[in-house]
Amino acid sequence: MDLKIRASLSALILATALLATGAQAADSATAPASESFQPMRSFIMVSVRDDSDLPAAYRWLYKYHVPDSISQFAPYVTKYATYRALPLPKDAEDFGTYNWIMTEHYWLLNPFHTSATAAPNGLAFKEYSTDDYMRITRQPTGGDLRPSQWVGTREGYHPTVFAFAPVFWEDDFKGSDRTIEDGPNYRWLTLFKYPEGVTQEEGDKWFREQLAPQIAGLPEVTRFLSSRVLAEPKTGPFQRVAEIWFSDSKQWEQAMAELGGRVAKPAWAKWDKFPYMEPYKDFVGEFLLDRPESDHLQQYKGYVSTR
Repeated sequence: MDLKIRASLSALILATALLATGAQAADSATAPASESFQPMRSFIMVSVRDDSDLPAAYRWLYKYHVPDSISQFAPYVTKYATYRALPLPKDAEDFGTYNWIMTEHYWLLNPFHTSATAAPNGLAFKEYSTDDYMRITRQPTGGDLRPSQWVGTREGYHPTVFAFAPVFWEDDFKGSDRTIEDGPNYRWLTLFKYPEGVTQEEGDKWFREQLAPQIAGLPEVTRFLSSRVLAEPKTGPFQRVAEIWFSDSKQWEQAMAELGGRVAKPAWAKWDKFPYMEPYKDFVGEFLLDRPESDHLQQYKGYVSTR
C-alpha cells in the first residue's frame, strides 16, 4: 500500500478513536456516576404491633408490595427474599427486636442514586401504602413508606429499618468452616449505631477489640459475621450490621446472660445495660432461620387465595 494512503488511513482511524473517546467522556460527565455497576445487599426489618395485625400486614405484603417491588426493580436485582421473624425469646426487647419480617435484596446498582430520600426517583409508579399499614407497623403516618428521619423508641415507633452493606461480609469472626450439614441455624441479625458524639472509628475499635472477641469465644455461638453499613445509599442511621448464630433461642438466652457479665461498659456509652446501646434507637435486631419464607423472584406467582 502506498505510504501516503497508509498514513492517511492511520490518521483517519486515530481521529475516529479520539472522537469516540470524547463522546464517551462527555456521556460520563453528564450521566450520574452511581448508575454504574455497584453490587450491594440490603436488609429491611419491619415490626407489627402484635400478632392480630398479621392478616392485614401479610395482605399488604403479598397483594401489593411484592408485585410493586418486582415491577420496579427486577431488571437490576438478582435476589429479593423475605424471612419471617421467629418468636421473641426472653428479654429480646432489651435488644430492639423486630417481630414480623426481614427482607433482603441483592442489587446491581444504587437504586437511590438520584434521590435524597429512601424512595427512588425515575419510576412510573410510586409504591402503594396506606396510613393503616403505617399504623399497624408502628410507624409515623402521612409520610413515605420508609422513614427519612429515625424516630425509633422502645415504647413508641419502630420505623422500617433499611440498610445497605457489601455483598460479601467484611469481618468473619467465627465459624468460617460451617456447612449446611452442621445443624440448625438460629440467626440473630443486628444493626446498630454508636451514640451521638462517638465516631465510627472509636465505636468500631470497641466492637473489634472488646465485644467481638467475647462473642466469638462463647461456645453457644456457631457463626459470627459483620460489615460496616455502606455510606451510600444512606437510608437510615445505622453504622454496622452483624449476624450471630446459635442452634436455638435457649442458646441465645444463655449467651446474653454470660455477655452481660463479661463485657465492660465503654466510656462513651449512654445506656447502662448490655449491649450499651439504646434498644430501638441505636440497636435493632431480628431472629431468623437460614432460609427465606419466600424467594420472590423465583416463587411469587401473584396473590392466589384460598378457594
